[in-house]
This record gives sequence, C-alpha cells and structure tokens, in this order.
Amino acid sequence: MVINGHEINTVLAPMAGYTDIAFRELCKRRGAGLTVSEMVSVRGLVHGNKATRELMKKADCEMPFAVQLFGNDPHDYEKVAANIDADIIDVNMGCPMPKIVKNGDGSALLNDPARAGDIVRAIKSVTDKPVTVKTRLGFRIGENGVAALVREVAAAGASAVAIHGRYAEQRYAGEADHTEIERIAESTDIPVIVNGDIKSAKVFPPFAAVMIGRAALSNPAIFSGGESEPFATAREHMELLEKYFDGRYAVLQARKFFVHYFKGVRGGKELRDAVNRASSVAEVYRALDAARGAK
Repeated sequence: MVINGHEINTVLAPMAGYTDIAFRELCKRRGAGLTVSEMVSVRGLVHGNKATRELMKKADCEMPFAVQLFGNDPHDYEKVAANIDADIIDVNMGCPMPKIVKNGDGSALLNDPARAGDIVRAIKSVTDKPVTVKTRLGFRIGENGVAALVREVAAAGASAVAIHGRYAEQRYAGEADHTEIERIAESTDIPVIVNGDIKSAKVFPPFAAVMIGRAALSNPAIFSGGESEPFATAREHMELLEKYFDGRYAVLQARKFFVHYFKGVRGGKELRDAVNRASSVAEVYRALDAARGAK
C-alpha cells in the first residue's frame, strides 16, 4: 500500500496508554512501516488542551507518522486538521469503550455513516494530507455497519481504512473475523488494512497491509519477522522512556510493559514484582540487571 509516496505494509496499531512516543520509536527501529499516535481528542485540540497536544509529539525516526483523532463533530475536525503535524490524519471510528461511545465518538459512528463521511470531508476541505479511518465490523454482533461506513468515507476521499475484525459490543472478546473484512476489501476501491489478532508481519490478500496491536506489546520485533530478546528490549525501552518522559511515568510504563516482555521468562515474576516496588528508573535498571544475572 502506498500513501503519499510511502510504501506501507505494516502498521503499529494505536493503543491508548501504550503507543506513546517511546514505544513507537522502539517499534519503528524494529521495522514498523507506519506508527500512529494514541487517540487524540479533537475537542481537546479545539480548546487548546496542552496534555492533548503532548500526545502528538513524534520521534525524528517516525516517517511516516499518523495522528489519530477522535470526536464526532465535523466542524471540530475542520478547525484543527490544517495544523496537525503528521504525514497522515487517522480518524478513530472503532473504539468500543463506553466512555468514548456514550459521547457519540469511536465505534458510535458505525451507527451514523453519513456523519463519518462528513468528518472525512471536513478534514479534506482544509488539508491535502491523506485521511485514513480505523473502525470495526459493526456496532452490534451481526450488524454489518462497516459496509455503509466504508462506502461513505471512501466517497468522501479517505485514502485507506483499517478494520478490526470484531464488533464494538465484543470489545476484545472472542476471535477476530478476518473473513468479513475480506468481503469489504473485495468490494471497495480503497486499500483495506486488516486488524485484530494479527500475529505476523506477513501481508495476505486481499489486504493492503496488516495492523499489529497486542502482539507487538510482547514482541516489538514482530514487524521485521524477528523475536525480541526481553532484557535488551526492556532496557532500550527504558532508555527511550527516560529520553521523552519523567521518571515517574517511565516507572509506571515499565510496570505495564514488563508484564508482556517477561511473560513465561524464567525469573520474570520476581522481576515484575521488583519493578512494581520500584520508585525510580535506577531501581528498574537494578532489577533488570539482577534478573538477567540470575538467569
């Protein structure tokens, strides 16, 4: 898949609380074709919220880079889209979390495909950057809402659509259904990116690219077809967290990610326990060194 001159076969899925600038750089170094920010509130941008803007910081190596926006008012998108510092603007139309859906954002837009098209149209009216959409099969199981949404956003000028193979009401339960996404890919002229339970960087027809989420949390090297060495990966990740954030945030992220890096690794539980007790980055490094020495 080529977007704005960039050949893209693999995409790091945007994951709130995980795909900050440090983890994105880690994955980019390991071959991720496209990195995408955490969800950014378009309303927050309209109101000049500083914390919201911080989510859009990008690393020098992130090329191409997409900012993912969420919201449901086309006018809000029109106000902010021209000032987004990214190669691609992505719109979240698939988040299933109640606090997002209750406001009419995320997967709620599967119930209003005309509004979904208006959002893409509003962005395109103020910028020539490519616009992509991330969504799901439908809102409720058995409702094929994605077909109408894809038609609307394609007609509005979307450059690609990523589809997660679950319905919103499933959240992350059950198995992703790639067969339904295939039907959509074969019925539309815009590239379709497959998402949900993707455990390999291999692109398979009829999809234009694969979007990898949870599998990358334990193995950031998945984008290059490799296997991450947990201790080296954890240390490099800590160095990147130190580069971009304060120590408290770095420790909190270490606790979150080490659950994935060291699952099934000998001594992993003891290491995670030590990191959960750590109050500084130095203590995290000491715990890593001690666990590695005890292997």
